[in-house]
Amino acid sequence: MFHHYYLDTRGYAPPDPDPVRFEYLDLFTSSEELRAVGDGLGIGTAFRRASSSLLGQAFCRWFLHDHLNVTYFAHMDDVLNRPPHPDFGEHSVKRLKAGDAPDYLCAENAHEVFLAEAKGRVNSVSFKNAEFERWRKQFERVAVIDGSGTNVSVKGHIVATRFATQADSHRTKSKLFAEDPASPGRRQLRDAPEIGSAVIALHYADLVAKLRQPILSSSLRLGSPVPGEILFPAFTWEFIGPPLQGKRFVGGYFPDRHQLSATKLTLNGDQSAFLSPDPWRLDLTPGTFFGIVENIFEGLCAMARNGDRQASEIQRFPDIPLLR
Repeated sequence: MFHHYYLDTRGYAPPDPDPVRFEYLDLFTSSEELRAVGDGLGIGTAFRRASSSLLGQAFCRWFLHDHLNVTYFAHMDDVLNRPPHPDFGEHSVKRLKAGDAPDYLCAENAHEVFLAEAKGRVNSVSFKNAEFERWRKQFERVAVIDGSGTNVSVKGHIVATRFATQADSHRTKSKLFAEDPASPGRRQLRDAPEIGSAVIALHYADLVAKLRQPILSSSLRLGSPVPGEILFPAFTWEFIGPPLQGKRFVGGYFPDRHQLSATKLTLNGDQSAFLSPDPWRLDLTPGTFFGIVENIFEGLCAMARNGDRQASEIQRFPDIPLLR
């Protein structure tokens, strides 16, 4: 859950606190059942609304990724503001009406795209209540338009999470509600690789910004090519133990806040190990690695050189099996 929250909200900022201490976990009881402490997510109306919204978006991304194989997410504002690629495809995304639009344009791959709206709240949620009907109407405010100017319908997903609290009756449970309304259109969108490719580019633009690759990030975000004389220098790491043994990543690490001056020890000329400046202290935690698998990073560089059409060459990194 922290993974989806972090990618959705933190920009290039490091994870703080450490992901094993996800800040919103303090708002929930320690029981197996997901239930908020007290009568809501914190105190104060503004904080509760913000917490519910952010956690609702994280649950939405988690659900779509783990259960519907939706891998790539772009915020709707970025999609609407992104200029179309001049020599690749005819579809575009336009706003039809004022008001809240769906949160995301997302994709399973370069050819299958979806709309998604995330909601999170501690009040009752029902498919039949008036608020759910208002959420459905958000899908009427944007449209995918083909080269002839015709609206084409795109399948959407509403993922609404209701958080139960300690103050609720034990009959009240935390629940996730999912529905799949579609945007208006004369026909269903079958294949729009230019839109799917743009979603993939925007998804990775945020990730490479975390790797301190501002030129690559801007190229992916704006769809503007980078000439060959501009390079993307990066460090490659190889994992030596399971479950990622032999896998190579482009990335780096975020140190513990107490270990900003870690000592570097070079071994065998081309390998490095990082040692704690105070090896006797047992309360210092190790750093957190963040990276993108090497062949995906190479594909993103190819997109920056040759345009979004290279997105179809990027393969999804398989889910990592949990060690038990």
